[in-house]
Amino acid sequence: MSRLADRIKRTSRVETAPIGFGLVAERRASPTLLCLLRLDKDEVSKVGDAAGADAVIISGLDAGKLGDAIKKMGDLPVGLRLDNAERAAVAAARGAGADFVLLDERASAEAVLEEGAGLVLSVSTDMGDTELRVLAGLPLEALEVPAVREPLTLRGMMELRRLSLLSQTPLLVEVQPEIGASRLQALREAGAAGVILDGKYADGLTALREAVLSLPPRGRRREEHPEAILPPLTAAPAGEEEEEPEYP
Repeated sequence: MSRLADRIKRTSRVETAPIGFGLVAERRASPTLLCLLRLDKDEVSKVGDAAGADAVIISGLDAGKLGDAIKKMGDLPVGLRLDNAERAAVAAARGAGADFVLLDERASAEAVLEEGAGLVLSVSTDMGDTELRVLAGLPLEALEVPAVREPLTLRGMMELRRLSLLSQTPLLVEVQPEIGASRLQALREAGAAGVILDGKYADGLTALREAVLSLPPRGRRREEHPEAILPPLTAAPAGEEEEEPEYP
């Protein structure tokens, strides 16, 4: 499991209320969405701008130069976007230290067979239901979704939920720096596990992080509620009556 997958798992946990009558210590707010920063190869030198991000995505960089970029990022999980990726390119990125790679639909089919690096697939919101169900069987850690149209309507929220539910995969959604807490909560309810901020808006990362921390804890989604299944009642076959005991 990549570190990105581990962070997605932690932010997706549903918090349960403490049980008991004792005094409850004030708990520190835990982020329920990841904040990812996307940098172009020419922006990698802006290491300070990545402070506060949960992960960094680098676009347009050769795998051979990725090692130096990762060293500059410190302990942050770093992902590399690969266009028209072959399996060898995924292996090279993993060898250079990438925690995950981002693929698109043009990537080689063998690329998803490479082990050791997390896989994120870029998809469009108009992907068909059958295609989304097929994705559920692939070793994907998240789907990258482009920024949704403004304003975010109920229809737009339904589109995101469809992507997440049918693919059984969390979403990483691109957002604008001025996004507010209410909109972030709506994206979270639609299946987002994280949001992506473009590097040109890196100075808005701190405000984005604060908005995420202000969100209420995650609630259990309807599809996650367990349902009790009762065994069927079997009636006695017609014509068969219980025999009465014989007494001497």
